[in-house]
Amino acid sequence: MQPTVFGLGTITRWKEETTKHLRSFVQRPTILGLISLSLGGMVPLAVAQGPTPPTQPTSSAAVNEGPVASVANPCPRFSAGGVVDNPPALFSSGGVLRVRFSYQTRTDANNRQLFCFMTPSGLENPTLHLHPGDHLIITVTNNATQGVTSDSMGPMAINAPNCGDNTMTNASMNIHYHGTNTSPVCGQDEVIKTIVNPGQTFQYDLQFPANEAPGLYWYHPHIHGISDPIVMGGATGAIVVEGIHNVQPEVAGLPQRILVIRDQPQIQGLAEGAGGCTNGVPFRDLTVNNVPIDSNQAVANGPVTFTPAVIHVRAGEKEYWRVSNTSADTILDLQVQYDGVAQTLLLAAIDGVPVNSQDSNLRGQPIPVTHFRLPPASRAEFIVRTPSSRVSSAQLVTTSINTGSAGDCDPNRPILNIASGDDGQAGNDQINDARVANYSGLSDGGRRFAGLATAPVAQSRLVFFDENPNTNQFFMAVAGQPEAVFDPNNPPAITATQGTVEQWTVENHAMENHEFHIHQIHFLLQSQNNFEINGQPQAPAIVGQYLDMVEVPGWDGNPAHPFPSVKLLLDFRGPDIGDFVFHCHILNHEDLGMMNIIRVVAPSNGWNANQTRLTGTGDDASAASAKSSVSNVKGVAFSTVSGGGSK
Repeated sequence: MQPTVFGLGTITRWKEETTKHLRSFVQRPTILGLISLSLGGMVPLAVAQGPTPPTQPTSSAAVNEGPVASVANPCPRFSAGGVVDNPPALFSSGGVLRVRFSYQTRTDANNRQLFCFMTPSGLENPTLHLHPGDHLIITVTNNATQGVTSDSMGPMAINAPNCGDNTMTNASMNIHYHGTNTSPVCGQDEVIKTIVNPGQTFQYDLQFPANEAPGLYWYHPHIHGISDPIVMGGATGAIVVEGIHNVQPEVAGLPQRILVIRDQPQIQGLAEGAGGCTNGVPFRDLTVNNVPIDSNQAVANGPVTFTPAVIHVRAGEKEYWRVSNTSADTILDLQVQYDGVAQTLLLAAIDGVPVNSQDSNLRGQPIPVTHFRLPPASRAEFIVRTPSSRVSSAQLVTTSINTGSAGDCDPNRPILNIASGDDGQAGNDQINDARVANYSGLSDGGRRFAGLATAPVAQSRLVFFDENPNTNQFFMAVAGQPEAVFDPNNPPAITATQGTVEQWTVENHAMENHEFHIHQIHFLLQSQNNFEINGQPQAPAIVGQYLDMVEVPGWDGNPAHPFPSVKLLLDFRGPDIGDFVFHCHILNHEDLGMMNIIRVVAPSNGWNANQTRLTGTGDDASAASAKSSVSNVKGVAFSTVSGGGSK
């Protein structure tokens, strides 16, 4: 049958935000491109001829499992001012962690739409503990009973090859394993083409590298156009790759807290304060481990107050805090204050990588800091000395952020009240991940990025953030190419070669802060440039470290001032090839188009660089192991076929 061909289309996105953001009932165009459909599903308009790309071998641990049933009373939340404990946790055994998730949504009493991953036993967004080299096998069923209610995004066809469904809707989901150095292939950490719609079940088999750095990572859905409301709705969880006790021995054996900070819409629905506010109505309220920190303005234009959560600690003890900013839009600048005085924290890891552990020493060297800037999606792990009995007020706070003249209001606010006493850890001590493992000898297994600082640079590039305030379009642009909002059907904007190192300069041409993230790899931050001339401070303790997130502050608009920028060394020396994305991780910006695609190709003629790829590393013989990844609860199967570039 002759396929039906659709022309250019639009997605209309209605989103009521503040006038400052120009997001009050705006229309966001998105180019769909030419899409070819037949009764049999997606058919590519053109797939370049060339050698069949090799396929990721299927793990012998993978087992096709049936759908996961909906869980009653999903997405529970706690009361403001409640006590914070570690999230529920699951642990790998014998090199495998099997997880079954029901993806669900509900509306709370304040008319906020909540999202979550529930296990059959009722655990919400559990922390996933693995070791380097482990397999994470997740069977997830999309049991969402409705789509994102704040977004009227219409269905969008996704060009072949597909991983799962071929139509993206406002009820679609997938899972991104943020910061992990895993493969951008179907069934692992691929987000451009992976679509799981309501009633469908998908199985991930994610293999962590044997040299994955030990530290804190996280997971969340990554569907373009609706990532912001879903992450803000709470569908996020932590991942811990074990082993930091043998890289940063200072943390070994310490009491451990896993703090997952999220954001959510305000209860009162007040007008947001100005960008760079110190005490104002925030763009978003915060939660920590699902305990809300609600803002309150009792009198119009009066002071804004907050109700912090509470943790109980033993006085004068060292603890290891692992903090993940899984908020959709909120920038944090963390301080621990005792009686108003900032305390020294020993920073042990950033974005999953133990600091000072990669190049010169097997043993990491913690960095003393009195505050730490934590952009959305970033993680910080540090040693805290809990307050003595003489301290009358102890808090974890975030100080105000200068987000630029067009930026959000991220004010001073408390996150946690720290209450000390002899039984402070009594509740947490009963949790399996309440302590870091004991030291058992220095390990060099996580030195994945060793040698990056001195590696030859194969290519230098300039990429930049930009905005069009008249059309409310946001761009992750590549120098020399036209600016365009993201479209998952677009070809890659950049082609890099596996085995190389590239140096990127990332500029910010907009007048609000943006947060650079690239999937699948880490980068070495070489420098922060032109921050001070634009009225912005440099972030502490991150130059010379290995990150997957970095903030680039807004330009001040003065034509005489250069754009703020960062210089990065990007590490493509790992084994993975394929297509993945780089974008701003303020997800409201990403949903409005601030994302782009990079393709990493093999250094030889193993496959055609113009061929879309959803399969991973391995040998051609393993193509026979292609498996069904998605099934409909009603029995209609969707098979992801590797090899030829089509479904």
